[in-house]
Amino acid sequence: MKIAVTGEEKRITELRKGINTSHQVEVFYEGGWNEKINKNFDLAIDLNADDRNSIHPNFFLLAPFTLLCAVKKTVQEMKGANKQSIVAGINSLPFFLSRDLKEISFSEENPGWINVFKALEWKTLHVKDMAGMVSPRILFMIINEACFEFEEQTASRDDIDAGMKLGTAYPFGPFQFAELIGWKNIFETLIKIAESNGGSRYQISPLMKTFF
Repeated sequence: MKIAVTGEEKRITELRKGINTSHQVEVFYEGGWNEKINKNFDLAIDLNADDRNSIHPNFFLLAPFTLLCAVKKTVQEMKGANKQSIVAGINSLPFFLSRDLKEISFSEENPGWINVFKALEWKTLHVKDMAGMVSPRILFMIINEACFEFEEQTASRDDIDAGMKLGTAYPFGPFQFAELIGWKNIFETLIKIAESNGGSRYQISPLMKTFF
C-alpha cells in the first residue's frame, strides 16, 4: 500500500512502528500533500485531524480511503459533505497507536475497510462515532478523578499513580498516562464529551488546565 500521512511528528513516529515496512509511507507536514492530489495513494491518514478547524477538501482527494483522528470530534463532523473518499476515524492520540488493537469509528461503514485493515495487519475495534471513542473516554475520566483526588490533597501524584498500578495492574498511573497522552488532549476531549452529553457527570477538574 502507498500511504500518505500528516500530523505531529510524535504521532507519526508511533504510527510507523505499527506499519509493516513493505508499505510505502510518505509523510507530509504543513499541508505539503496539497501538491499531490492525484489519488496516487491507497490510504491517507491525518493523525491530528480533530485538532484542525476544518479538513481541507483536497485532503480527501489523496486516496480512496481516508483515516482521520476522531477523538475530540466525530467522523461525521469532520468529513462534512465530502464524497471524494471513504472516511473513517481512528484513535491516534499519543500512546494509543502503540496498542495492538486500533479503535476505529465510522459515520458509514464500508466493506472496503476490511481489505485496508487486513493489508495493514491491524486488529481493529469498531466503536460508535462519538466524541471520546471508548478507551479515551474511560481513561480520561479516571485521570480527571485523579485530579480531583490530588486537588483535595487525598494523596500525592506519585501515591495516586502507585495505588492505581498496584490496584488495577495498569502499566501506568493516571498522571503518568496524562504525561504520555498530553494534558491538553485530555482536557479538550473531556470538554467535547461534556458538550455532547451534558450533566455534572462530566465536570472537569479545574486543576487539569494548570498542567498544560
